[in-house]
Amino acid sequence: MLSLTEKDRLTIQKNYYKFLLSLKENLKNKGINSSLDCYVIIVNLLKSGRFSYNGKMKYLATFDYLDLPNMDDGAQVMYGVGCCRHINLLINDIMKMLGFDVSLLYVKTDETDIWHRATLLTANHVVVTLKDHDEYLLDAYNNFVFKIVGNDLEPVEIKNNSEILMNEYPDDNIKEIGLILKKYYNMQASGIEFVYDYGY
Repeated sequence: MLSLTEKDRLTIQKNYYKFLLSLKENLKNKGINSSLDCYVIIVNLLKSGRFSYNGKMKYLATFDYLDLPNMDDGAQVMYGVGCCRHINLLINDIMKMLGFDVSLLYVKTDETDIWHRATLLTANHVVVTLKDHDEYLLDAYNNFVFKIVGNDLEPVEIKNNSEILMNEYPDDNIKEIGLILKKYYNMQASGIEFVYDYGY
C-alpha cells in the first residue's frame, strides 16, 4: 500500500494547516462570524472547485481513491475529487479552525435511506454536527443543513453568499497539496505500491 514519504507528508501537513489558517483569516477579514454563513461560503467554494488544485471538483462515492494512511482525509479534496468522508472531514477541519463546536457523526444508511448511528468501522456515511445555540447536521456532500429539534430534523434555509471570497482561491497551499496527490495517483495508476523513503 502506498504511503506518503516523510517529506511529502510534512509538506501536505504544513500546507493544509496554512490553508486552514488563510481561510480563517479571509473569513474574519470579511466580517463573517455566523457558523451557518461560514458553512455556506465554504460549501460554495468547495463546489466551485476553489479548494482543488485544478479548479474542478467532483463528488464521487465510487472512485479508485488513494488510501494514504499518513494523511488527513480532508486534504484529499485538493486533488479535485472526494467522497462524503473526504468532503465532510474537510468541512469539520475548517469549522474547527474557525472555532465552532463541531464533531463527526458516523451513520449507516439502510435500504430505505434511514440513518442509524454507527461506528467508524460500520458506517457508510459521515456528516458533521454543529452546536451553536441550536444543534445542526451539516452534510456538504449532499448539500444540506438540518436543525435537530428533539427527535426530528428540520431543513434549514440558508442564503447563498457565493461571491464572498470567490476571487481569493485557489491559494498556493491547495496547489501544492494537489500536485503531490497527483504524483501519488499517477504512481497508483502505474501499479506502484511502495515508495522508498530515504529520509534525506
